[in-house]
Amino acid sequence: MKGLQVRAALRAVLSRYADLSPHEWCFEYGAKGKPSLTAKLQQQTGLEFNLSHSGDWLLIGVTQFHGVESGLFGVDIERSRPKTDIYPILNHYFSAQETAALLTLVDEASQRQRFFDLWALKESYIKATGLGLAQSLKSFGFDLKPFEQLVAGSVELRYQDAALMPFCGVAPLLSVYPNIPLQTIDASSLYWQTYFGRLTEEYRFAVSLGYAGNTEISIMLTAQLSSIEALLADYG
Repeated sequence: MKGLQVRAALRAVLSRYADLSPHEWCFEYGAKGKPSLTAKLQQQTGLEFNLSHSGDWLLIGVTQFHGVESGLFGVDIERSRPKTDIYPILNHYFSAQETAALLTLVDEASQRQRFFDLWALKESYIKATGLGLAQSLKSFGFDLKPFEQLVAGSVELRYQDAALMPFCGVAPLLSVYPNIPLQTIDASSLYWQTYFGRLTEEYRFAVSLGYAGNTEISIMLTAQLSSIEALLADYG
């Protein structure tokens, strides 16, 4: 997927949430390269966005804050890679608690799935903070209990094009696990809510949202599946 296609798709998606044409969106970049709307457009629309690309999938996340000051927002989509040697990576990028919990799983296949699940969560968090890999991945961790101990919510996946349904391999109801516990070494002034889900056995996604305050806010998740061709048609 080419960079021009990604940027055009982003503009088309943003225009679904505000009365602006795709060509009217303007962007700026943080010190570590995180893209965002210009301050003027953020104030005008209240929107934050983040995006992630893996394989044939492009994940575009959009949030609009109501009743709280703008916060930090990051998303990630990850594909399982069967040839990746995960065990040396654990020592460099995972917290001691994450590593210990992963190694208690019964077999390599389960450990490999947990590795990429955690990687998606960690990527969504550092993308939200805007620090990227300048932030040590060992300085924070997620307590991702075995799925049978987590309570999943369901998010309806709406299809922009019904013809996609038989081919994408994604269930019409996504199981999404909310409020994955986050542990950080440095005290954070932000309250974090993090979500994790699977698109297929091969692909998973994560969403991290941080905002000022110390109480949980109500978050409504929605999901829509579009082809890149449909988004580019919206772009015009």
